[in-house]
Amino acid sequence: MTNPVEVKVNVINQLKLLRQSTFKDKLSFLDEDIQNAQRAKATEVKVSVDYYNDKVTIENNGKILLNPQALFSIAESEWDEDIQKSESPFGMGFFSNITVSDYIEVFTGNKHIIFNVSDMIQNNKTEIEVNDIGDTYDGFKLILNNFDFSQVSSSSIRERVEMLGKYIHELDIYCDGKLQEKKDLTEGDGSVFNSKINDETLKGWIALHTGFCQDLNVFYKGRFVTKLENLYYVKGDLHITDKTLNLTSPDRKDIIRDNKYYDFLKSVKTYIQELANNSFLTGEQKYIDNHIDSISYYADKEKLKNEMTFLIFNTEDEKDSKYLSGIALAKRDNVEMKTINQYEVFLNSKAAKQSESNYDEIEIESDVKSKAPQAEGVRSWRGDEGSSGGRSEPEIDGDKLEEKKGKQIDFDSEPVFWLGFDQVIEQEDKFKIAEYYKLKIIVSRNKFESSVLELLGKEQSIVHISQLTEKTKIRASLSNTELQSTEGRAMMLLDMISRMVGFNRNVFAIGDLMVLKETSVEVLNHTIEAIEDKFTAIHDAKNNKIYIDRTVIDKTNLRNDLDDNLDIEDYKFILFNLKEIVRELHLINFENNKKPDDLYERIINTLAIA
Repeated sequence: MTNPVEVKVNVINQLKLLRQSTFKDKLSFLDEDIQNAQRAKATEVKVSVDYYNDKVTIENNGKILLNPQALFSIAESEWDEDIQKSESPFGMGFFSNITVSDYIEVFTGNKHIIFNVSDMIQNNKTEIEVNDIGDTYDGFKLILNNFDFSQVSSSSIRERVEMLGKYIHELDIYCDGKLQEKKDLTEGDGSVFNSKINDETLKGWIALHTGFCQDLNVFYKGRFVTKLENLYYVKGDLHITDKTLNLTSPDRKDIIRDNKYYDFLKSVKTYIQELANNSFLTGEQKYIDNHIDSISYYADKEKLKNEMTFLIFNTEDEKDSKYLSGIALAKRDNVEMKTINQYEVFLNSKAAKQSESNYDEIEIESDVKSKAPQAEGVRSWRGDEGSSGGRSEPEIDGDKLEEKKGKQIDFDSEPVFWLGFDQVIEQEDKFKIAEYYKLKIIVSRNKFESSVLELLGKEQSIVHISQLTEKTKIRASLSNTELQSTEGRAMMLLDMISRMVGFNRNVFAIGDLMVLKETSVEVLNHTIEAIEDKFTAIHDAKNNKIYIDRTVIDKTNLRNDLDDNLDIEDYKFILFNLKEIVRELHLINFENNKKPDDLYERIINTLAIA
């Protein structure tokens, strides 16, 4: 067997390393010393800052330290078994003090311990001076001499003690004789949407934020550890125990990414999701609008889709229809109008202006000694002498308005169409179609509602209003084409026009023209047929002919012959129907014939020399 090899540590070099780099936070000594007091079953800790004598004193009324060696042994602990089971004492916390002091004194029981760090490093000493004293100190008193206030200011010490005193409820903490006020760990910051967490291993609060942020703080034993990563749009304080997470040693300034961490993250996300769901279902709309980014990020669409209420407008109702059209008008004049609540403010302001402009009687009295208080809700401005004048207009407080309430969708009824509040102007033309078919329209108040409506659209009869389109088909038939009396002359004139524009045949036919307009809304599976009386001429693409309704001839005074000489009635017939004729000629296929550049000009010029 080869000679055994032992792990050895150069104590002096280790002291240098501990002093220079191990603890990232220079205030860690306070966290560690107060945590040691907790482990010693103390009920109070007193911190005194003596700036003028470069000294900080920390004392507690906990158990007396019986074995001083444990204080200076890394990864060993003097604390009893129940403490070691409930926590993770590394036995390294005491060494955080050497980052701020090079001459440390400890009084505990009848022992006076002197830890002269500077002397040990300079003279390569490893022994700690321990003296017996006559006056027994009941507890543990730590004196940090030669304290370097240039690195750690007295104000930062007091702020850290205040925070520790606020969050550590197991003992009272004093700073320069003043008891630090406790804070309920579940008490939030007054945010509109917040919730308390009060579990065995996790206490604190979370709140939805109005903007992008990453402010979910993790605390351990009153000390700030870190901010949770990748949890945006939320803020709060989460106080953990040793059972909740594993922290990095020795300063516990970060979380170890193990299974505990991922379980913890999952639990926190569940709390946030519940908060987002409840906020959306029960919150006031104006606050929902302000927090819509955070709600959209966390709320569970699947869970909420059947519980949500929406602003549903029945276009058959004149009041609802007017309200919808009013949104579009208001948004055109107010480009900054982004929410229904702002539209409600606009409506109330408009109503207030109208009420102010109507008076049954006006009475003016010159000698007014005292004036009544200005009416609430009216904002006034008057220019100084020589200015251009003034104005008085109603001021409506949006916070005092009664919100327009939504209602749940009846999935068993006819299809419902929806659009976002920001889409009202671009989709306004669809309102008339909706009114005609007496449809219901949902105006989504925010992007989260829109996303839920999109989800519902895949499952229920809910369709975005952009899909509400009419397809129109024209069907025509010509019957009874046998010419009667003056219709023969009309056909002669139409044959003449055919040849004027380049055809060697007559492209017109006269008879009883019936035109059907077929309008279909595919998404509704709905088709309407109606006879269109306004058509007097129509192009038949299949036969490349233009059909003329005989009613246009009935209105003329054409003579009943086929003489080539044109009279005034012939010209009147052509000119009266020229617009319809040219319109249909534009649709016809000229086949091998060259289409004139200007059909009007060709016909008029030819008639002029006829």
